[in-house]
Amino acid sequence: MVLSDSFLQCAFIGIAFILFSSSISVEAAEVWGVHEQVQGYRNLGRGSCQDSRGKMYSYLQRTMTFPDAITCAQKECERFGNIGAYRGFEFSVGKRCTCLFDVDQAPPVPDSGEAPDYVGGSDGGDGDVFSTTSMPGTTCFASPGSRIEVKAAFALLSSATIFMLL
Repeated sequence: MVLSDSFLQCAFIGIAFILFSSSISVEAAEVWGVHEQVQGYRNLGRGSCQDSRGKMYSYLQRTMTFPDAITCAQKECERFGNIGAYRGFEFSVGKRCTCLFDVDQAPPVPDSGEAPDYVGGSDGGDGDVFSTTSMPGTTCFASPGSRIEVKAAFALLSSATIFMLL
């Protein structure tokens, strides 16, 4: 099988682009705290958490900020860990902590003058966290039972195929 020079050039440019873009996202991830680890959770990276159908989850969010994702998990969301519908949390660059639940399963919370208010919303997410929206600004942390989609698999498979052709 003979490959044309233009094909080889395109393959080389494609591989260079994949390698270059991944190095940029790693540097950006470190700045945004995407690689922060929280015991008992899996960091899925940037973006809002989604289920296997691409739906986001119902949520509860306190109207206050948290210093980091660890504090968000320990001081806010872990108290919901024994609820079967609890799916994990998101931590934003604005230092907001959002606890996630299956559709319409967010628990009622006490609203008192001593504690900051909560805001919440309902969305169609249901079941294990499967992936993220990949949008910057938020990091998704899945509770231990959730599985993830490996988004880099396609890029890796494409690179391996090109190398095999060379």
